[in-house]
Amino acid sequence: MKNELKRGLKSRHLNMIAIGGTIGTGLFLASGYNIEKAGVGGGPLAYLIIGILVYFLMMGVGEMSTFLPTSGAYQTFAGLFVHPVFGFAVGWNVWVNASISIGAELVGGAMIMQQFFPGINPVVWCIVIGVGILLLNLITVKAYGEAEFWFAGIKVVTIIAFMITGILMIIGVIGSKGPIGFSNWTSASFMPNGIWAVALVSIGVIWSYLGVETVTIAAGETENPQVNVPKAIKTVFFRIVLFYVGSVTIIGLVVPYKNVDVLHNGYAGVFAMAGIGFGATLMNVVILTSLASCANSVVYIASRMLMALAQEGKAPKVFGKINSRGIPVPAILLTMSIGFISILTNFISPDKVFVWLISIAGFNTLLTWFGILLSHVKFRKWLVKNGGKVENLKFKASFYPTAPIIALIFLIAIAIAMATSPDTRFSFLIGIPMMALYFGIGYWQYKKGNMIPPSYSEYLEANIKAEESENS
Repeated sequence: MKNELKRGLKSRHLNMIAIGGTIGTGLFLASGYNIEKAGVGGGPLAYLIIGILVYFLMMGVGEMSTFLPTSGAYQTFAGLFVHPVFGFAVGWNVWVNASISIGAELVGGAMIMQQFFPGINPVVWCIVIGVGILLLNLITVKAYGEAEFWFAGIKVVTIIAFMITGILMIIGVIGSKGPIGFSNWTSASFMPNGIWAVALVSIGVIWSYLGVETVTIAAGETENPQVNVPKAIKTVFFRIVLFYVGSVTIIGLVVPYKNVDVLHNGYAGVFAMAGIGFGATLMNVVILTSLASCANSVVYIASRMLMALAQEGKAPKVFGKINSRGIPVPAILLTMSIGFISILTNFISPDKVFVWLISIAGFNTLLTWFGILLSHVKFRKWLVKNGGKVENLKFKASFYPTAPIIALIFLIAIAIAMATSPDTRFSFLIGIPMMALYFGIGYWQYKKGNMIPPSYSEYLEANIKAEESENS
């Protein structure tokens, strides 16, 4: 029998994988940078605005992945519902973007470890964390899911404890400064650099939410995906927005915004200000665990995307191979090797390179999200054209097609803002040639006839027969 992926992930795994894949560097480290640039009011506002955009995105990708649960996810949707070349570009963009994200997580973990062991080169920590992640991904998908379940659980408990601590400090129950209240929310700190800074920070915030769509890639290895995927999407999104907007707001209320940056995150600072000495150290340990967990999920996303690309003729065939345990070993090895390249960035400047990486990844995410939203706009037309019915879908997105169209326009506006700002223009100038390369190679492969259409007939037939079974 041909080796294939195993449906070893349960509903609880799916929920925590989505949370664990999202809550990492973007929240624990990048949030400090975002507050510093956008202010105590502008920072949370940026997370809220992008959170609404992510809601529209998740509803659309949830509708498509419930209909067609495949590990190719949005690259398969883009290739099937829009055009194979577009799917090629989206898929390779996701893989490259995810690989860059692995680098950011490794660098972030090394930055935390250097606070404990300043005498050890951060390259060592990149290697140690990376090797551990590689081994975890090479066991079984169930082992990966179980590890992510507990890693994500630690994150959730810690963030809740952090938010409770912050609230108690704000009202004066704990801490040496008495009730802090809204004293840090002043006209000078609320939006010190104006609304334009909030718009530019939103680019980095987009990258912070990267990983929430992991749940749809995991659909290809999940038990009963038609039930578990919609359930995960409906619950996980609101939890993540609460954690992001809530905790970033608390940091802005408790910690003066000029004291928060990439290397001195606000989470450990809040515990220190609360007089919980071990809490600051514990928070750094949790952040380290969180970064490793997030990198673990990103390796999962990237390897499954590369595997799907290979199986659809959009990447070398070797990366589509799956062993007897249901693990795409070649795809994992290549993905992790690209992640290790980030070690070189430590020789330049860890804090500056960290911001560069998230800026570039943030721009690349625009294409991924644009692909998801455009695919959703086209999906229902494709479904009806091929004999299916929208009313037979087991999960339907709200506000269609208004929501995805508004989100598409918003993404275009963000891209224009990136291109016109001196602070983010370099990532735009790097991102555009990369996209041109994806589309160019994709068009060449398409003309050569190398692309293989994904298998969708059984899911389309199930949609068509849904009404027949109800009427019988």
